[in-house]
Amino acid sequence: MGKQFLDITGQADAERKIRELSERLAERLASESEIVRIEDAPGRIASADIFSTLDIPPFDRATMDGYAVVASDTYYATEDNPATVVVKARIHAGDAPSVDVTQGFCTGISTGAAIPEGADAVVRIEDTTEHGNEVKIYRPVVPGENIMPAGSDIKRGEKIVKRGSVLTVRDTGVMAACGLTELEVRKKPRVAIISTGNELLMPGEILTPGKIYDVNLRTLSDCVRDCGSVPVSLGIARDRRAEIRDKLIEGLKMDVVLISGGTSAGGGDEVPGAIAELGDIILHGVDIKPGKPFVLGICDDKPVFGLPGNPTSALITFNLFVAPLLRRISGLDTQKPCRRMIARAACRIFSEAGRNEYVMVKLVPEGDKLLAYPVLSGSGAITTLAKADGYIYVEKGKEIIEEGAVVEVVSLTC
Repeated sequence: MGKQFLDITGQADAERKIRELSERLAERLASESEIVRIEDAPGRIASADIFSTLDIPPFDRATMDGYAVVASDTYYATEDNPATVVVKARIHAGDAPSVDVTQGFCTGISTGAAIPEGADAVVRIEDTTEHGNEVKIYRPVVPGENIMPAGSDIKRGEKIVKRGSVLTVRDTGVMAACGLTELEVRKKPRVAIISTGNELLMPGEILTPGKIYDVNLRTLSDCVRDCGSVPVSLGIARDRRAEIRDKLIEGLKMDVVLISGGTSAGGGDEVPGAIAELGDIILHGVDIKPGKPFVLGICDDKPVFGLPGNPTSALITFNLFVAPLLRRISGLDTQKPCRRMIARAACRIFSEAGRNEYVMVKLVPEGDKLLAYPVLSGSGAITTLAKADGYIYVEKGKEIIEEGAVVEVVSLTC
C-alpha cells in the first residue's frame, strides 16, 4: 500500500497558514540590514529614514543667462529709457564668484552659476544690450527674480527617503544630489532552491538515455529574485531520503527553502519524510489542480516549501503560496498584481468539480477580442509552459465554462 497524503487542506486554509507564518518571519527579518552603494539601491528597501546633509541648491543660483544686478537699479528701466550699469566680471556655472555687486554695477552670469554677494536679481539677457563694459537694461526686475535661493529645493535636515520605501531612480537621483554614495537597506531574504529526481540533469551536462534537463532551478530562481529575495541554488538531489535530508540541512542555513519534486504520495517521493525528520509538516496536499501535492513544513523555525516537480504546477503553487510570503518578508507589496487579461472561452472548458482548478490557456486575437484556448498537454509537459499565456481560475464546484463565456486570464509569472 502506498503512502498517503495528510488531510487535504482547502486552498483558503493553506493561504491563511502561510500568511500567519509570513507575519512572524517578516517581524524577525525586518531588523536585518546591510550597506549598499547607491548604484545598487534601486529596488531595495530603505531600512532607515534618510535626511539631507546640505541645502539643495547649496547657494543662490541663476535660472537664466543674463546679468546679476541690484534690483533697485532697474526699477525705472523702459524700452525708451533703459537703465545703464557697468559689468565688473562674468560668472559661469561652476565658478566661485570673486567680486561683489554694488549699485551701478553688475556681473554677467550663466544659468546655474552662483549669485555674487550684493546682487539680488538676474536680468534676462534678452532684455539687455551690451556696449563695451556697459549694459543697458530695458525691463525692470524685482528682488529674487530669476534666482533659485539656496535650500529652495531641499533644505538641510529634510527627510528625502522614508524608512520602508522601495527605492527608485528618483530616490537615487535625490541622494546623489545630496552627495550620498551609500545607504542602509533591508537585507534580502536568502532562499535555498533544491530540485529532486533521479531523471534530472543540469543544463550543460551530457544528456543520457532516460534523463531530462531540470527546469525548476532556473524558473524558481528567477521567480524568487522577482519577489525581492536572493536565490541560492543547491542543485539536484536524487530520490533518496538521506540525500534530500542533507540538501535540506544545507538549505536551512538560508531563510526559506524551496524543494521541487518528490512531494506526491508515491513510494519514491521522499520529500515529506525528509522534512518530517528535521521538523514538522504543517500541510501536505491542497485541493487545487494542478498543485495538489504541495507541502509546507517548518524546520529550525524556517519555512520549507515542497512544490510539485511538474514545471507548470511548480510555478502555480509558487505564485499562490510562496510569492506572497517572500514579498512580505522582503518588505515588498504582498499583493503585487500579476498581469490580467479579459478574454472569451474559445470552446467549452471542463474542470474537475472537487478542486479549485487553474486551467492553462493560450490567447489568440480574433477581431477586437481575445480567445482563450485550453492547453491540453498537461502540467508535466514543458510545452505547456511554453504555449500558455496564463491560466483561468475555476472555482471548486464549477464543472464547465461555456464557449463564449467571459474569462479572466492571469499571467503565469508576475
